[in-house]
Amino acid sequence: MIFTLTSEGGDARSLAGDWLVRAAGAGEWRTVADRGLDESGWQATSTPGRWWLDPGLADENAVLYRRHFELPADLAAELDSAEHDDTHWDTHRDTHRDARWWLVASGLCELGHLWFDGTYLGDLRGRHAQHAFEVDHLLRRGREHLAAVEAAHGTARVPQPENAQVQIQRTGPARIQRVRALVIEASPDRAVLRVAATVDSSGTHRAEVTTTVLPTADPDAGWSKDPTRQVAVLGDGLSVSEPVLARGRNDLEWLVAIERPSLWWPAGMGDQAQYCIDIDVAVDGRSSHAVRLPTGIRTVSIGRGKLAVNGEPHRDGLDALRIVEHELSHPSFYESANTDGRLLCQQVTLDPSVFAGAQRGLRALAAQAASAAADHAGHHPSVATWQPVHPPGNRRRTPRLSSWADRTARTAMQVADPTRPQTQIRPKAALGQRP
Repeated sequence: MIFTLTSEGGDARSLAGDWLVRAAGAGEWRTVADRGLDESGWQATSTPGRWWLDPGLADENAVLYRRHFELPADLAAELDSAEHDDTHWDTHRDTHRDARWWLVASGLCELGHLWFDGTYLGDLRGRHAQHAFEVDHLLRRGREHLAAVEAAHGTARVPQPENAQVQIQRTGPARIQRVRALVIEASPDRAVLRVAATVDSSGTHRAEVTTTVLPTADPDAGWSKDPTRQVAVLGDGLSVSEPVLARGRNDLEWLVAIERPSLWWPAGMGDQAQYCIDIDVAVDGRSSHAVRLPTGIRTVSIGRGKLAVNGEPHRDGLDALRIVEHELSHPSFYESANTDGRLLCQQVTLDPSVFAGAQRGLRALAAQAASAAADHAGHHPSVATWQPVHPPGNRRRTPRLSSWADRTARTAMQVADPTRPQTQIRPKAALGQRP
């Protein structure tokens, strides 16, 4: 695993090294973050997050990870100077008091928990979800640090080609924690995107949220990475709002209109025109955090068993869909499908047997799974439909519970993403296939 140090302007430094891993015994999660823990029985791993590929751990349902690392001297000095800096927002981006530091993890496990220097940060539900935890006060305690993880597999063990990543990331006072972008209208004349984001703020700030939706080949695409913030001009495909952010979580939602867009089509029906969605949150006139999402402008519908894209019937109908089974895939998988013009049916897994007799718990689980799917893959044009499913296995389920759970899952998915249809049966051409 690699710890990557990132800051404004794209600067990055990395600290590479092996993690330690061992099978998780009963109750051992209570001591996994102890600095004085005996590590003589642990083994080094080069594939964190995929312990079933490590010797002797193939049959383990859960494991423990530990990683010792030391901050570079210049970073430690920067953290110390920022803590004692009396300026509100220094013009030199390397030293400003309002900088915030985050531990950002993804790809570690489907279910798990994370500790940093003995402090519990939170859970790691979702292999490809990005989990960010603020660690300013912990980083400033010294140069030597310890990360610890309790990791368990979810409904399926799917070895991924990419390694897990944990980043130490610097932002300004506001950070975009999650973002969702959906195409709610698309025609050759006009398109409308609905964007929703959760922004974490260190205090009360008047912010400027700027969104651009530009073709990937446009020279202004990615303007938010420009520290001068002078590239974009107000016009087509651009939205600017000035919300007042409160301390903590802020849920924002807005629309972006695009005149005469180039539509995305499946292979054999037209070109695969692609766009970049850049979202930048600025505080006091300086970029605090920015994110980028790839997308395509198109609509999908199903009527009487027929599949239509941008209002045009697909000649292969539902057989054009390819199932993505059970787990959300790495972003590169969807990006490749966008470029190739493939149509995907993404399954969203919900296990009703875990929450038998607990209706509130099942509704919360369904809403969480649906939101995670929409955030992770909702902006990709290749994802044409959703399919809520039960996980593989032989757990007992009563017909009544399964029927109610199915309705709950479909309702949650419709709320999270009303722009896509849902399929209840596997298309015959894709039965049993995983792209």
